[in-house]
Amino acid sequence: MKTIRFLPIILLFTGIVLSSCTKSPENGVSLQLAKERKELISKVSYSLHFFIPQNKSEKIVGKADIAFKAKERSDVVLDFRVDELNIKAVSIDGDEIRYRFRNGHIVIPKGRVKQGENSVSIDFIAGEGSLNRKEDFLYTLFVPDRASTAFPCFDQPDLKAIYQLSLDIPKSWTAVTNGALMQTTTKDSTKTLLFGATRPLSTYLFAFVAGKFDTICRTQNGRSITLYHRENDSLKVRRNLDAIFNSHFHSLSWLKDYTGIDYPFGKLDIILIPDFQYSGMEHPGAIYYRDSQLFLDENPSVNQKLRQANLIAHEVSHQWFGDLVTMRWFNDVWLKEVFAGFMADKIVNPQYPNINHQLNFLLSHYPQAYSVDRTEGANPIRQRLDNLLFAGSLYGDIIYNKAPIMMMQLEMLMGEEPFKKGLRQYLQMYSMGNADWEDLVSILDPLTSQNLAEWSKVWVDMPGMPQITSNVTFGSNGSIGSYSLIQSKAGKKSSKMGMKFSVTQNIRDERHVYNVGMTSDTAVVQLLSNKPLNSPILPNSDGKGYGTFCPDSLSLQMLLNGAFTIKDNLARASWFVMLNELFLNGRVDASEYYTYLFSSLMRETEPQMRQYLLNTLEVVWWKFFTEEQRQKNCTHLEGSLFWLLYSSNIGDDERKPLFKTFIRVALSDGAKRQIFRVWNNDMPIKGVKLDEQDYMTLAYELAVRNFGNTDSILNAQELRIKNADRLAKFRFVRSGVTPDIAKCDIFFKSLAISANRRPEFWVIEALHYLHHPLRASYSVKYIKPSLDLLPEIQRTGDIFFPKSWLEATFWGYSSKEAYQVVDLWLKDNQGLQKSLRDKVVQSVDNLRRAAGCR
Repeated sequence: MKTIRFLPIILLFTGIVLSSCTKSPENGVSLQLAKERKELISKVSYSLHFFIPQNKSEKIVGKADIAFKAKERSDVVLDFRVDELNIKAVSIDGDEIRYRFRNGHIVIPKGRVKQGENSVSIDFIAGEGSLNRKEDFLYTLFVPDRASTAFPCFDQPDLKAIYQLSLDIPKSWTAVTNGALMQTTTKDSTKTLLFGATRPLSTYLFAFVAGKFDTICRTQNGRSITLYHRENDSLKVRRNLDAIFNSHFHSLSWLKDYTGIDYPFGKLDIILIPDFQYSGMEHPGAIYYRDSQLFLDENPSVNQKLRQANLIAHEVSHQWFGDLVTMRWFNDVWLKEVFAGFMADKIVNPQYPNINHQLNFLLSHYPQAYSVDRTEGANPIRQRLDNLLFAGSLYGDIIYNKAPIMMMQLEMLMGEEPFKKGLRQYLQMYSMGNADWEDLVSILDPLTSQNLAEWSKVWVDMPGMPQITSNVTFGSNGSIGSYSLIQSKAGKKSSKMGMKFSVTQNIRDERHVYNVGMTSDTAVVQLLSNKPLNSPILPNSDGKGYGTFCPDSLSLQMLLNGAFTIKDNLARASWFVMLNELFLNGRVDASEYYTYLFSSLMRETEPQMRQYLLNTLEVVWWKFFTEEQRQKNCTHLEGSLFWLLYSSNIGDDERKPLFKTFIRVALSDGAKRQIFRVWNNDMPIKGVKLDEQDYMTLAYELAVRNFGNTDSILNAQELRIKNADRLAKFRFVRSGVTPDIAKCDIFFKSLAISANRRPEFWVIEALHYLHHPLRASYSVKYIKPSLDLLPEIQRTGDIFFPKSWLEATFWGYSSKEAYQVVDLWLKDNQGLQKSLRDKVVQSVDNLRRAAGCR
């Protein structure tokens, strides 16, 4: 009887709890919520208005009119990751309604939702986490799931929508967004801008910029592009304009020809933002760039010009690959990045006919991909993602660098024309919609005899890289009998993969190149037999294979002792990259490797490889050399770099990068005095013209070396700076540069507050100096609190910030003490999100290896 009496109450209570569980979505956008909304919601459009005041301290008021079609009457969940007080009113058909606000979501009750067309109006105070407000400009940045931090929306990539934006801004400001400007209405001190409706866009691709910008417009073949910028160095602007505009127009034309589809989004503008978080961001019709990536110094090196052209081609490629066709869910974010990178490399080739582009591809992608895949924290190209809150952790060197290598191998496997045909079908079939990797594979698979599903499983879904070892047998007379390549797993996280590459056999002055298709554990190469091994056999001589390649012991010895010089540039570059992996795996010690790098640098004639050698030498110098080794070698290295700097064997475009390496490795008192004289304009450098940013860097480098009166140098530099954006940056960064330990402590503690971690680009530069190797003995205390902040960094920062934070933290250390701090922290934080844990393991890998060398 008692059971019967209380049963209805129990059932009622249970029903309330279950209802609460099912109708209160978790923080972020879960995969489950995204699937449910995709099934329920379609035909979404946003009419958005923001009132942006002149005063940065005043709030931005907004209004959103959101239209959508509902498949049935059901609760509708909108995302708005702000305090509930930011929501001023929610209305339907002019009537204010009651709603629920749970975990950053506005829940419209199903009783107010109609089957069919719906329209919801929301008055709100905009969240500012992704508005990037400065004193006289702001820009939105909503990738991957940050649109909902600014305004209410369905914040998932497969609910594309049409956007129409209007802005109230100060009269002296201008603004740009995805759509074209349609109307301007001026009032006393403000003006209202109305922009046209966009094509269907994912929320992360909607964007606008407002503030004080100069504009420059160019027109080619009936298309106009407007460039927005804040650079006050008019000479720097003018000397880069032709390259910037021509690269954009060329990329648009090339992509139209390759895809068979016109540029899909009407107008196209480009906005160059000081110290923008990324190199670029592909918003349709309004591409953002970090200004320093496009406004190059006088006499830029060939590497800088290639990076500039490649970046532009990358972002323009996204207009088709990522914007026109977008991934369904962010686990396939790599798909848009691989095509943008892959197409960019194709686009740049015709612009630089005298450049060895396979060499550029090798040096641009392989070292960066290996930097992750060699570690115990290696991640696959495609990763699992249960909630968009963690989508930012998917970005990194694997999707930007390993994925293009995979795509190159796929194109070689299929052939260029079948591959191109498949991509055209893919773009046409899913135009203005969403697709995933399986959708593409289903299109490509019938165009080849290979089993692409099996092939891609290893490349796309498995982490790591294989080890490929050369095996030579000899006949009774000592001549070569047979040569084979054996593929094996290189570590805990590694995989065997199908790939194509070449092997080169050197016989006297002749090169014999053999193509290899690695489809199993062993590949036998039919070399010219009955020949003595007097010259090295070089595996992966075309640089297309992926993994740790190990030459046979005799070939390795000949290559290391300088008895044989590889004349082919591509083969030599592949050897340099190969040797770096052998060094990191303990096959070559640091002193021998440094000596080899140094001698190679002094005789190298190819600019791209010279820059690679400089970069690698710098890593060995600070990470793998002891302090005693640096002191022993510093005057010789400094003198040699200065000799190269004035050598007639290098062009003026290489002198500035070379000088920058000199100032970064300088240790002797004489070298410090030289840097000071250059900073003080007492010693010009042949072929090197310094700009405002360069003088700032010189001041930082002098300060971190505690040269002279550092405060006097920093104060003098501050007075020199004319550009307001650079002045603000200098004042921020010097807090991490000062040799005053108490001030460094205050600066570091300030970073615990989220608002003090912006702009992120400034933070990373300041941390770079805070953790400089010359300060490692006392800055090591910052490692653990830096790691403690990591989950917060991920939650509040932009997509690249956690990895950049880690790399800036670890780069200056090589001691066992420093590594033990990280190792203990990882053991004490077993519950750390896997992708974040992997980032730590990836970033600390060089420190781990260096500590093992001690």
